[in-house]
Amino acid sequence: MKWQCKGKQFDWLGVIFKKRNRVLIYGAGKLGAMVFKYLEESGLAKQFDGFVDQRHASITEGYQGYSVYDPKILFDVHDNEHIVIVAIDGVKGIKIMERLARVGYMENTEIFIWSKFMSVLNNIYAPVYAMYTQNRLILSSTCLIPGNACNLRCRDCLNFTTHLPSFEVRPVEEVKEDADILFRWVDYTMRFQISGGEPLMYPQLKELIAYIGSHYRKQIGQYETVLNGTVVPSDEVCQLMKQYDMMVYLDNYTEAIPKKMDRRQDIIQKLEKFGIHWIDNTVDEWFDLDIFHTDNRCMGEAGLAEYFDLCNNPWHYFERGRMYACNFARFAEKTGLHKEPEESSFDFTRMDESRKKELLEFTLNYNERGYVELCKRCAGWASINCKKVPVAVQKEE
Repeated sequence: MKWQCKGKQFDWLGVIFKKRNRVLIYGAGKLGAMVFKYLEESGLAKQFDGFVDQRHASITEGYQGYSVYDPKILFDVHDNEHIVIVAIDGVKGIKIMERLARVGYMENTEIFIWSKFMSVLNNIYAPVYAMYTQNRLILSSTCLIPGNACNLRCRDCLNFTTHLPSFEVRPVEEVKEDADILFRWVDYTMRFQISGGEPLMYPQLKELIAYIGSHYRKQIGQYETVLNGTVVPSDEVCQLMKQYDMMVYLDNYTEAIPKKMDRRQDIIQKLEKFGIHWIDNTVDEWFDLDIFHTDNRCMGEAGLAEYFDLCNNPWHYFERGRMYACNFARFAEKTGLHKEPEESSFDFTRMDESRKKELLEFTLNYNERGYVELCKRCAGWASINCKKVPVAVQKEE
């Protein structure tokens, strides 16, 4: 396969990471503990050697069970064995990064501010480090969609739900098989989402939550779902969400469709009753992919590849043994409005150990052509999209 130029960058990073295959965390505080927890959960703690913190270097019992070193170990002699993750926020963290850079450490290759190294969106460094030092495959995010049924008819739905000829309800055994295939090769994903449609309209949701939770929860950072705020979850679903520590993103369309939002407060009370973590997913506007009025064909091959790179949509959609480079492109394809070539997805049925690095590059948004076909007619994801529309405007029947 002909991969785009970033593939060479990964090899270059890989050479550095193979040499610097150990980890130090600069900052023995709450933030440092959080970063360490991430290293533990993602399987990278076996490369961890301790904390760096002048305030706590004299503590004989260490921190989190590891030694705490004085910063002079980095400044008196240039360290060639470790990458250093600075787990200190604000101006102080910036100053430490600057001080390390002044004595010769290279930012984003030898030293990292914590938020970049373990970023949930568009993460490169942790996945590349994991692959080149431990042959572990880490994703920033991925989702399974067991069904796309929805009780709303949002005109500008990013899933193109209003254009579906009919709703799809996938057999639960088929969705479980997808989870088995995915987690056979993916060692850890920072976010894993059961999505829709409205997930609560999927009849086997309880069974699916329990299956993924019981089999793969240790391979998932944040196990989550998104609810549209119109359907109250059952006690059984809430119990499972609590049991497997799920995060619920709760949409708020009260201003757009107040009559359909009359149960949202009941949902909130139910989530809080069961102690479920939830986030108020209120936004002022949606971005519009505008596939019916956008024409990017004049960009040419190189321009489209750059456009796809800038878009940098972080969501990977897995279905029937294939990982799709762009979830929106797959959603459009399922409506019959669009067609993607095979190289826009990665076939896991041909997966083996020799292709893990290739899969890593694919999940970091570098496919064979460098873009997906939808790029030719899409206004792009949030980072590059200037086209905004009102939230949850319902399509007229």
